[in-house]
Amino acid sequence: PGSEQLRYLIPFADPQQTIDHLRSIADQYHNAVVVFGDDGEKFGTWPDTKKHVYEDGWLHRFFQALSDNQEWLLTTTLAESSANATPWGKVYLPDASYREMTEWALPVERQQDYDHVVHGMHHHELWPQVKQFVCGGFWRNFKTKYPESNEMYSRMMMVSRRLEHAELEGATGDLHGARQALYRAQCNCSYWHGAFGGIYLPHLRNAVYNRLIAADNLLDQIEGKDGPWIEATADDYNFDARQEVRLANDALVCLLSPATGGQMYELDVRSICHNLLATLARRPESYHRKVMAGQNQDQGDVASIHDRVVFKQEGLDQRLHYDNHLRKSLIDHFYDVDSNIHTVSRGEAEERGDFVQGIY
Repeated sequence: PGSEQLRYLIPFADPQQTIDHLRSIADQYHNAVVVFGDDGEKFGTWPDTKKHVYEDGWLHRFFQALSDNQEWLLTTTLAESSANATPWGKVYLPDASYREMTEWALPVERQQDYDHVVHGMHHHELWPQVKQFVCGGFWRNFKTKYPESNEMYSRMMMVSRRLEHAELEGATGDLHGARQALYRAQCNCSYWHGAFGGIYLPHLRNAVYNRLIAADNLLDQIEGKDGPWIEATADDYNFDARQEVRLANDALVCLLSPATGGQMYELDVRSICHNLLATLARRPESYHRKVMAGQNQDQGDVASIHDRVVFKQEGLDQRLHYDNHLRKSLIDHFYDVDSNIHTVSRGEAEERGDFVQGIY
């Protein structure tokens, strides 16, 4: 329901282009509603937007243009339009997200194929009609593309189910605090990556785990767990149709995966609400090919962040190294005898056996 056209016009194009676009819609449809919702970062935080939006006067000119056209153009809120605008009919929206997000959710190889097809068709005479039928992947594929995203999601579901059980049992205590911590851990920014940092930013991953562990601590208090205690349970905690093991006491929580080398993939220090294994593996990204080619596309224009490729330092192509496995603990490695610390750190050392990913 959000207008992609407005997302690219605001704030990058001259305000008059936004007015012209809305005028063309108003001329076609009576009492139409056009929805714009986007990142606040576009108005000052994205590269060059502070100067463009404020110092160069874009925002002032945009508001002036809205005022100059108020006879036919009404600014409103979602709540007001929902309450006052009569729907034209019924529509069922599929599970979806905005176009760029569906591109980013694709596996790297498919994302590159997608980019090739879109750029190859961009100037074709049929593209304006065809593009509406071209879409990428499904948002939930981020949990496959980045297993670390699935780790956060499945850990969040553990807390959510535990809180739901406590409420159904009529538990008393700070249930509100636990639910607030759970909701904060569901902030989507940490669970995906596209043109933005997302899951690559450690402070975002740490924030998710901080709130999840805090919620767990509150639920322990609600359940009356006082003094030293210890417990061990097994279940499919990460939704891979295999059993994981959870070991917990009043100081630590650890999760182990016997099906993938017996690795420990989470270790929570409960006193500081910190997961020591909120790590991220180095892996290929579709834009790495531009890094390898040295295609710095900063022309000095104010452009959407989707269209910018700007290198902040030299020699990035020398820093692209990829891991063959997740960066977790208790993983057994058997390397060739001629391996050294450099080949191991770059992910180039030859592994012998299946101890890293095999069933432990």
